[in-house]
Amino acid sequence: MRLPLIALIASLACTLPAHAQQCTPLQRAFDLDLIPIPGTSRFALPVTVNGVPKRFVLSTREFSSRLSRQTVTDMNLRPRTQGRMLSAQGTVSNAQLVSVDLQIGLVKADGQEMVVMEDSGPVDGMFGPNLMQRYDIEFDFAGRKLSYFLTDHCEGRVVHWTTTPHAVVPFTGWTTGSAQRSMTIPVTIDGHDIRAEIDTSLAQSVMDADTANSLFSVTPDSEGAVPQGTFKQLQIGGLNIPNPRLRVEPDLIGSRTRDALQANSRVQRRTDNFLPSLRLGMDILSRLHLYLAAKEGKLYLTPASAK
Repeated sequence: MRLPLIALIASLACTLPAHAQQCTPLQRAFDLDLIPIPGTSRFALPVTVNGVPKRFVLSTREFSSRLSRQTVTDMNLRPRTQGRMLSAQGTVSNAQLVSVDLQIGLVKADGQEMVVMEDSGPVDGMFGPNLMQRYDIEFDFAGRKLSYFLTDHCEGRVVHWTTTPHAVVPFTGWTTGSAQRSMTIPVTIDGHDIRAEIDTSLAQSVMDADTANSLFSVTPDSEGAVPQGTFKQLQIGGLNIPNPRLRVEPDLIGSRTRDALQANSRVQRRTDNFLPSLRLGMDILSRLHLYLAAKEGKLYLTPASAK
């Protein structure tokens, strides 16, 4: 019987010692190498597709993992159409799926369904959150490792790489049962509290133009706002990142007024959790060491240099 990769990864947890009824130390399941993508701050992960080595860009944004159109063509795969997709640019297209035998580290899944994506750049696909669920995930960008940990551990005792103080913030999204699949966290930028999305597939961090205008009076005519806006300070759970430079872009999904966004016949305030106003890309994330504690619903952070 064929099982989806998420079920096979979860089955690995059953082969490792765990004591659900007591507080246990961290238990590492396995590690994956993070491979720098030339000419960018992003990272790829090594995988095999139908026995052929490939590289997928690490993405915490697109929930379903994806295979590039070029890879589908080169491997003579047969995609099938299923539904429609809305892109971040506001375009609608037919969703296509392919079924492949996928291997990640020691874990193999036959018949894994993957979305076909059109533009992948120098990689063969996208490594999405659906391949990282049911585990804690450590993002060690400086050490170039993505590590999987079991979720049964002492609460709050996950920052194992340093004894220096760390920051912690709650996160929403990420799980299959959530209407919001992307992972967002609360941040403060120049004194304003907003929600930010963690997006490892994005090279440079982005703020939507309406938020930049309404909260910070940054417009296309502002000094330094084309194509970027310079801010004084970004704070994540007490961790300070000085002088972040953010690309300012319009959000093409839904319609906005100065204080609200409307989509799917619903009106949300900017501070609601409907869509994040800020996407944190690798220009900022690469300065950090992250640990996503799935059961706790918390993200732990230190500077990347913390030892």
